[in-house]
Amino acid sequence: MALKEMFRQETSFFDVELSSKTDVLAFLAQKFKQAEIVDDYDQFLKALQDREAQDSTGMGDGIAIPHALNPTVKQATLGFLRLKTPIDWQSLDNQPVDLIFLIATNGIDGNEHLTALSSLSSYLVKPEYQEKFRLAKNFKELQSILVESQPTKTGVDKVQTSSGYDVVGITACPTGIAHTYLAQEKILETAKQLNLTAKIETQGRRGIEDRLTADDIKNAKMIILAHDKELEGLDRFNDLEVIDTSTQDVIYHTKEILENYATKPKKVIKARKTGDSSNSGEMDLKKFKDFKGVLLAGVSRMLPFVVGGGIILGLAFLIDFIAAGGSPDPANMGNFGTINKGAGWFAAVGKIAMDMMVPVFAAYVAYALVGSQGLMPGMVGGLLANNSAFAYGNGNVGWVNLWGRLLPSDVATHSNSGFIGGIAAAFVAGLLVFGLTKGFANFKKGFMGVRDIVLIPLLSLLGVGVAMFALNIPLGYFMYGVQWVLQKMAEKNLLVLVGLFLGIMVCVDMGGPINKIAYVVGTLSIVSAENGGFANINPDTGNMTTAPIMSAVMLSGMMPPLAIAFSTLVFRKAWTEKQRDSAKANWVMGLSFVTEGAIPFMIDDYKRVNVSSMIGGGLVGILATALKIGIPAPHGGIFVSPLATSDLFSNNAAAKGFGIAMYILLPLIGMAIAGSIMGAWRSRDIKRGKLTLPQA
Repeated sequence: MALKEMFRQETSFFDVELSSKTDVLAFLAQKFKQAEIVDDYDQFLKALQDREAQDSTGMGDGIAIPHALNPTVKQATLGFLRLKTPIDWQSLDNQPVDLIFLIATNGIDGNEHLTALSSLSSYLVKPEYQEKFRLAKNFKELQSILVESQPTKTGVDKVQTSSGYDVVGITACPTGIAHTYLAQEKILETAKQLNLTAKIETQGRRGIEDRLTADDIKNAKMIILAHDKELEGLDRFNDLEVIDTSTQDVIYHTKEILENYATKPKKVIKARKTGDSSNSGEMDLKKFKDFKGVLLAGVSRMLPFVVGGGIILGLAFLIDFIAAGGSPDPANMGNFGTINKGAGWFAAVGKIAMDMMVPVFAAYVAYALVGSQGLMPGMVGGLLANNSAFAYGNGNVGWVNLWGRLLPSDVATHSNSGFIGGIAAAFVAGLLVFGLTKGFANFKKGFMGVRDIVLIPLLSLLGVGVAMFALNIPLGYFMYGVQWVLQKMAEKNLLVLVGLFLGIMVCVDMGGPINKIAYVVGTLSIVSAENGGFANINPDTGNMTTAPIMSAVMLSGMMPPLAIAFSTLVFRKAWTEKQRDSAKANWVMGLSFVTEGAIPFMIDDYKRVNVSSMIGGGLVGILATALKIGIPAPHGGIFVSPLATSDLFSNNAAAKGFGIAMYILLPLIGMAIAGSIMGAWRSRDIKRGKLTLPQA
């Protein structure tokens, strides 16, 4: 498909008066809906807005390229809008925008449109074409620009076969469309102006193009990796110095980077996976080795469920506390958060969101491994790991406990593999989809739809079901075994030792299976024995003597996100600007007992973040149990502090006053200690060259 064929008269507009980026996106989305290019105006507009929320699509030179890859798009189309009065687009060159090129595609309607879209960047980097777009008066003149001698679209400029290229690099952005190709063109164009030879590989929607060879890399004088996502084949750069940056940095500062390459800070690529990288592709077994990368992909999708659900659950507990006049019934603490009808409404919303954590995580880990075909089996596998009531539950009739009926009752009861089962489900789903896709690779074109819509989903779903039926048993018993040991320790009144272990456990994997075991032990400590827990009520005070276990778990679970937020605030130079910005949300997540907010930082720097957090968590766990700080709510973080008491005092007022004060103070103490260790450790290793911060 030629580039000019993707522009349409009904989506091309000249000298329009609009006052903001918001107005522009709404205007274009409406015109695309009227032209029947998209089916759903709201969905398309949201896709455009979500893309802008990631980072501005203002390319500089008064040009913006908003784009959306969304299923509501019926046919790949380009929109053109020239504004009468330039507007702010938050471009990094701080210049207002008057030329807008909107890219709409669904990502599945063939590769020919991607060729056309990538060639758009060949025009936009050249000042002479920018001027022609600004002078065009109507659609006919716009088309005349696009049928002129089109700029050469290639990742190679001025080949020198004898000595290779002066500049080589890779560009890649999440959608694989606009930034990927524009960054490539910027490097090629600027290198040409500086009389340098260049070859730039792209890793976009069409896979890898203009692939760099071993000789290209070996003979290069400059290596630039401009990317906003993980790159394929980084082992080709092992032990080499590269400028590792973003596509936007290259788009805006290409000349500065090339002219000052020798003095620019560089990253040494540490030894990665070895072997031939020439066959990297859309679906590759090498992705299964990138354990850290695929877990991060799942975590990023999971966090909104955890954050929103955790905070809303906290509101449910607070409402129940207020409804009880500040004195909840100790005998009914197992149902706390659901006793008042209003609290129950919030609890339902929060619990559903929290229950989606493992399924969503598993779905998007599988998606990162094998693409969209992994979503369905990954999500179902996550649901089965997270004790779906359909598979396991109470009862032997109807739609409950359908798997449990096939197992001895004790086995069925302990077949909840939780977060660790979600990880297993994701990789099982990925391997199944990978194997089925390769196995059916030789299907005739006419049967591809049957393969992708029927066979692969059906067989991968059955495979995940069989695998999780088997895996849930050993994984579930492992988690139960750890839980049983801790429970017995609590029953023997080894509270301080239990507090230490639970404080460490809840920080080990930041919301993973070990964290969940500690949390289950905590919740059992506030549930009476009649209801399946092991809480005992002190007849003199009415307080639960084992409630410090829940307090130790909740206060320690607040440590990782709070310590990270504290460290990024006090030890600013030990963190990148992006990390400091991301850590701001950890204040809210930490105070809300949403430990999962620390997972991205844990995966990025496991040793320093985890050890520091475990020190803080262990200390807080010891103090909470030694001071007998009890909390009868199973969630809510700092927001349920009015419920805290201390069994050190027989006087009710003293017990409440001391309990509330310590419940607020202990996480602050732990945060300061853990955050300081984390920040000082990172700062020291940065000075010694053991830790290198990525360049912004």
